[in-house]
Amino acid sequence: MDLFKGICLSGIEDLEKILERLELTDYERKIYVTLLTSGPLSASEVGDITGIPKFNVYPTLKRLELKNFLDVQPTARASKYKAVSPQDVMIELQKDLNLRHEEEKTKLKDIINQISNFDLKLEELKGASTSDSVWLINSEARIKRNVIELINRANTSIVACLPTIETPTYTQTRKEILSLLQAIIKKKKKIFITLNWEIEEGTEDEKIADDLTQKGGVIYQWGIGELPFSAFLIDNAEGLIILQSTWIPLPKFGLALQIRHPAYVKPFEKLIERFNETGAFKKWS
Repeated sequence: MDLFKGICLSGIEDLEKILERLELTDYERKIYVTLLTSGPLSASEVGDITGIPKFNVYPTLKRLELKNFLDVQPTARASKYKAVSPQDVMIELQKDLNLRHEEEKTKLKDIINQISNFDLKLEELKGASTSDSVWLINSEARIKRNVIELINRANTSIVACLPTIETPTYTQTRKEILSLLQAIIKKKKKIFITLNWEIEEGTEDEKIADDLTQKGGVIYQWGIGELPFSAFLIDNAEGLIILQSTWIPLPKFGLALQIRHPAYVKPFEKLIERFNETGAFKKWS
């Protein structure tokens, strides 16, 4: 717990800042510091010294006790409250954190096991309702996973637009997707693939482009600057439209629309067709 390293009691202000980071309330910090500097006190004495209203003193003392910040000594007249040293508090907090961490790990492992054995047939649950057919995805890792799952589901056609962007993460992801397309077209002979991306001669892209065209794929290159989006459409029914979330200092595609309805996929297919009609793409052969 880096938060608790180097605690110094040389100044009350420093201690109060640390207590604030531990999310103690104003009353809790005030009472704890008072008990630490004044020694054991009764609830009434705590109220007199701190000026905290009596009806707030008792519940605050109880919370500090539950959080292991003080010890209670019952007496015949009134209980006395003694502050636990900050070092001992940290030890107890560390123990509690470790315990909760192990409990959460066990709970998560149990949930993962339950989900892995959960026989939920998602394909059967997908309806044609337009209200459930467009979803926003805002994680690069999830976008990549969904792209790969989408391509693997293709039965008849794939339209893919992949702009060329020289960043390590995007380049690696792009390479994996292109390699996957090669594998798909080998296994599913009837797949018709249209790819749109900038191909440079003498590169791995050129080799993949040649391989795909020889196996029946049709490839068009985007010829007007940087393509501001990526698109993956399959079987005229599903698709992912990946938008450029940032451009400066580096291009980043971190926001996507996942579409599962033919009525919504068709406009994007038409958009790509219009790009072709206006000469934005040039055919690779």
